[in-house]
Amino acid sequence: MRGRFLHLPLDQPRATLRRVRRLVVLAAAAAALVACGSSAASTSTKPIRIVFGLGGGNIVPFQVTIEPTGRVRAAGGVLDVRRKRLSQAKVASLSSLVRNQLPGLRSRQCAGTLPDVGSDFVRALGRTVSVHGSCEPRFHRLWNTLARAVGVGTR
Repeated sequence: MRGRFLHLPLDQPRATLRRVRRLVVLAAAAAALVACGSSAASTSTKPIRIVFGLGGGNIVPFQVTIEPTGRVRAAGGVLDVRRKRLSQAKVASLSSLVRNQLPGLRSRQCAGTLPDVGSDFVRALGRTVSVHGSCEPRFHRLWNTLARAVGVGTR
């Protein structure tokens, strides 16, 4: 019995090693995908801090902060924020909207916009998008959705 294993052709152990190596690589890749998918799913539902407002120009700048807890804070020239607290469902909805929309937006200076007009901005996820003018409708839909949620006038 002993001699039988010693006289195997050299290509058989190599073929077995190749099969085992493929299985190990596939198992590692599957484990990595499962780990990435589960962590992305768990963080995508977590509420985020969202800051939006107006800066620059000749009017008093303002910013509104929506905290992950639902608390709404305003600073600067905001006349009135009608809602000081949002429900967790609303914060989750806004967080999801910002998480999906913000990466596809970019800061712009719209042609023909006077310099005394302020720039609207949205800041979240470590990124700020600022638009000077009204040439980015997707940005303004996002900004107006945030403004309506807290009870600030839309643009």
